[in-house]
Amino acid sequence: MLKNFNKIAMVTLCAGLISISCEKENEVEEIMNVDAAGVNAVQSARTLSANATLNPEFNVDPVTYAGHNLRNEVFKMDAVAPSECAPTAFNQEINKVIQPFYSDPLALTYYSLYLDLSFYMAYLDTSEQYYGDEGQYTNFVKKRIRDLEKFWGIQGEIRVNGQHTASLNDREKLADLYMIVGANVETREDAYAIADQLLAINEASPVLPESPYFAMDGFATTGDLIVIGDGITSVLANTGIDEGIVWTGILAHEWAHEIQFDNYTEWYPNGADEDPAAATRLTELEADFLAAYYMTHKRGATYNWKRVEQFFELFFNIGDCSFASSGHHGTPLQRMEAARLGYELATSAQKKGHILSQQEAHEAFIAVFGDIFE
Repeated sequence: MLKNFNKIAMVTLCAGLISISCEKENEVEEIMNVDAAGVNAVQSARTLSANATLNPEFNVDPVTYAGHNLRNEVFKMDAVAPSECAPTAFNQEINKVIQPFYSDPLALTYYSLYLDLSFYMAYLDTSEQYYGDEGQYTNFVKKRIRDLEKFWGIQGEIRVNGQHTASLNDREKLADLYMIVGANVETREDAYAIADQLLAINEASPVLPESPYFAMDGFATTGDLIVIGDGITSVLANTGIDEGIVWTGILAHEWAHEIQFDNYTEWYPNGADEDPAAATRLTELEADFLAAYYMTHKRGATYNWKRVEQFFELFFNIGDCSFASSGHHGTPLQRMEAARLGYELATSAQKKGHILSQQEAHEAFIAVFGDIFE
């Protein structure tokens, strides 16, 4: 079935100011400049809704990730405690991403469908991967993957998929996807017909599909898959942070979740906590701890703490102020403290260059977990 975690409501994002449904084709036609591309897009908009429906019974289980997705965190609205959750440079960049939607009725109409399509494309893709919108980080990320495999003793188990807005403008990829998840698709010709409608809409829209909003997924699954979107890395980098450390930080964090998945029954035999919010907080803080340990270790990514801290200052302010939410990751200050403790653990071993085992690193985190809240 379609996952609710992938339905990031633009009406929530815009604080209820705008609500547009797929029945508003007339409004689309009135607002658009109806040139040749516009005529095609309007016609496509009229026929797309029923044809492009995704199969509500399609299920990605047993491969799940419990709904912890960076994009979900980016667009949370429940900001409290201004001392810890004040607007950051990242918020300013996110506003730049969102503003164009206000003037594009096609984007407002179909953003939810495009989110689902982009999610499934990245989730189901088994092709050769590239990283960065033009592949500019492919070699860098592949090296990081090899380093993480060696560092944590996990060889060839974890797949890392890039997520790209360009996939939403690729006829073959769209048709491939609809052959899998389309509700009303019986033949390849049916899939191509839907793909062509989407391409016509893309041609007329200044937002679809190029907006980084459609490539902001970042998550790990219990099926040994990590997905990282070009959008989340580029938006973070637009704040002035080197994009290489952005890729490293997100990858190291999600890799830590894969380690947790592999050890979950042993590390958390009764669950991480009875309270869902506390359970998520513990596992997320541990992922921050393990990520910082790798990023600053002399046999890991070898970043100095100042650079790592600058990245985490932005990363930890991504939507973590919904304290009662079952998806709450911990406050920015708590997460930074967890990362700092991971850095201190790496520093303490640098003379010998010793790398702790997964079990040893977990025990080191549990030993200092209480210190994070002091």
